[in-house]
Amino acid sequence: MKTRELKKYPIQIILMTFAFCVTMLIPILFSYLIDEIVLAGAFDKLIPWLAVTLPVILVGTAMNFYVISYMPVKIGIINTFVLQRKALRNILKMNQPAYARQDKGYYFNITMNSCASYGDMYEEMNLNLIANLIYVAAILAFVTWVNWVFGIFFLVYGVVLVLLSILESSPFYQMNKEVMIVQDVYMNDMRNIIENKSGINALHSETFFEGVFDKSVEKFEKFMLKYRFWNYLAEFAPSGINQIFSILFLFVSAYLVQRGQITTGIMLMGYSYLGYIVTPITTACQILIRYKSNLVNIERVDQLEEEAAAEKENNLNKQEKNLLCRAEKFHFYKGEQPEDFLFHIEELNLKKNGLYVIKGENGSGKSMLLNLMLGNVSPKNSKGTLSLAENMDDTILLSYPTFAVNGTFEENLFGCKRDRELERILNIDFADKEITSNPVNLSYGQQQKLALLRVFLRNSPILFLDEPLSNLDVETQESVINYIRSLKGKKTILLIMHSDEMDSFADGIFKIENKSLKAVGNPT
Repeated sequence: MKTRELKKYPIQIILMTFAFCVTMLIPILFSYLIDEIVLAGAFDKLIPWLAVTLPVILVGTAMNFYVISYMPVKIGIINTFVLQRKALRNILKMNQPAYARQDKGYYFNITMNSCASYGDMYEEMNLNLIANLIYVAAILAFVTWVNWVFGIFFLVYGVVLVLLSILESSPFYQMNKEVMIVQDVYMNDMRNIIENKSGINALHSETFFEGVFDKSVEKFEKFMLKYRFWNYLAEFAPSGINQIFSILFLFVSAYLVQRGQITTGIMLMGYSYLGYIVTPITTACQILIRYKSNLVNIERVDQLEEEAAAEKENNLNKQEKNLLCRAEKFHFYKGEQPEDFLFHIEELNLKKNGLYVIKGENGSGKSMLLNLMLGNVSPKNSKGTLSLAENMDDTILLSYPTFAVNGTFEENLFGCKRDRELERILNIDFADKEITSNPVNLSYGQQQKLALLRVFLRNSPILFLDEPLSNLDVETQESVINYIRSLKGKKTILLIMHSDEMDSFADGIFKIENKSLKAVGNPT
């Protein structure tokens, strides 16, 4: 467990040990009642005994509830939320090529399930395990001090419980290695339906997606039924063993009472401690089993942190002070295979504070080029020279689809202050609307205006605008064109366009055609 976000628990361990010691007083008090009051006929001691025993039971019960039972659960829950916040920060920091190696279901699974398992396991290994081992040691030491036969009996009983727990651990470990893969598919299929409901309904493809999800459910359901069987068997087996050893303990204790080596009260006290020791032993073993079984969750969370700390693959290319991008004899591949080749650039020099237009057919690689510059596509499979602006990280990208959060117009500016002049330029007429995270209450044109407003409000020195006029009415298109034109010479602007509205004032026009990017036209 590599995280530094979570703390150790020395004070909590002391509190749990104290609470357990208070609980251990109860069998001693019962033993005293039987031997020194009932069998001795000293009933004048009954009221003082009650006066002592009742507070001990009340304090022990209260501490057992809060310190031993609830406090570890509380810490596990707090740990989970700490790790979930950290996981989302790590996901946001990850460079895009690393992020794209897994589908969204994988990251949902890490954030929801792996972080919960990690948080619980951290608490269990650093608090519950230590406390339960102390409980076992305390019981063994005390019963051995009372009678050495008790000590041997309890030790044998503990060994049997440990061996039983180890035997049961093997199926759990193997199943937990497999469950993550099955669960990733299950959650990804569920996410696809939830995220794409509108599109599924529009295409009347509900039956197809129900069938896909049914297959995921069937596989995951079979796995979970098998998992739960072993889980409940693991919980039931110690109680069965306890019943067997309880009978044996009573037999041995009765023999010791007959020989005068222990009293009846001591026998019943030992019987109570036999019930006490089963829980910490099985709990300690189950914690170790769960830790081994949940290593895949722990490794996923730790790996996410390592991937978030990894440097962008294009950082070594960021060395140009006066250029946005320089490329020579550059062969652009989006992947490792020959069919992943996109296009060739013989020579390309884009100056800072210039305005450039890139054109090409759909699928020719225009957006991929922008993402390559931003570090969202790995350059490791490409060949040739590619050099980027040293401040490329200051780029703002207009991307799709437009997304939103449930809230007001201001909240959907994502921390930027309103600019009434920009709103006027973009003809925004929905500033009073409550917006939903799935922005169905905004038209496509309004979504585009919101996306453009966010980009312009950031006031970044480099703007990458992918089809900025898409879905806009004619009046707004003219306003956006004039606004972009006003930024020429003040910002570095790279536009992806299918039309020619920006051509007249561009510093360079490039087209991807026949798997080659070349300068075209005569910009002014």
